[in-house]
Amino acid sequence: MDICTFWYGPRLREVDRVCLASMAMTGQRVKLYAFEEIENLPKSIELHDASEILSKDYFFRLDPDFPDIPKYTRVIGQFSDLFRVTLMKKQQGLWLDTDIYLTKQFHPSPDRPYLARENFTRLGVSAMYLPPDNPVIREFDAYLESTRIVPPWLGFRRRVLRPAWFRLTGQKVSPAMVGITVFANDGISRLAKRYGFFKDGATKENFYYWTGRDALRIYDPAFGLEPLKHPDFIGFHIHKKGPSNEPPLEGSFYHWAVERVQHLL
Repeated sequence: MDICTFWYGPRLREVDRVCLASMAMTGQRVKLYAFEEIENLPKSIELHDASEILSKDYFFRLDPDFPDIPKYTRVIGQFSDLFRVTLMKKQQGLWLDTDIYLTKQFHPSPDRPYLARENFTRLGVSAMYLPPDNPVIREFDAYLESTRIVPPWLGFRRRVLRPAWFRLTGQKVSPAMVGITVFANDGISRLAKRYGFFKDGATKENFYYWTGRDALRIYDPAFGLEPLKHPDFIGFHIHKKGPSNEPPLEGSFYHWAVERVQHLL
């Protein structure tokens, strides 16, 4: 199964270059979708036209003032959430965020959804696969074809209270204003519970070995290569990126990760 992902802009961050190179290093096909040429693409990464999957017009569905808004990166993140589900509908492959460092090939079953647990209440969407007949795809389709602003699967606070407060205080209501995770781990976790496959979530060690502040351990030599020792470990979602802008400390997981892909950068 092909690996698919999305990037907005002409240049990748260095951490994303490292992660994309790790995907290519497994020998699995990697398709990066974008709306323009990317200057610093790692070797063996295929660049594909994102408009073949989802029109750029959906940025304005998420916020009509895009990109002239303070939180324009939130719109890009939400577009990426819509994009990955549309990829599943069009059967292009599986999804990995550009900031997942992969250590081995990843081939989920084509017949059932793949989402790993971030914690007891949420599934992560940084690594995801949905069969084309999955009801989550139908829910997203129905939302995109409607004129609704707020997705119907949200909880009462985000679906009713927050939009009401925005209207009362004279603020606009848009998906981007409602919250970053409405089409991501919050929204998809709610839908997975509704349709009965939340309980089938894969172990968190697949891609979320450390989460929250603990995710910074990949930069700390004191923890070394600990994740590699777990039998369920496939890759790591580099959620905390701050230290990735500094020279990696020798002996840390991130130092090892960078060094092993240098020939592809």
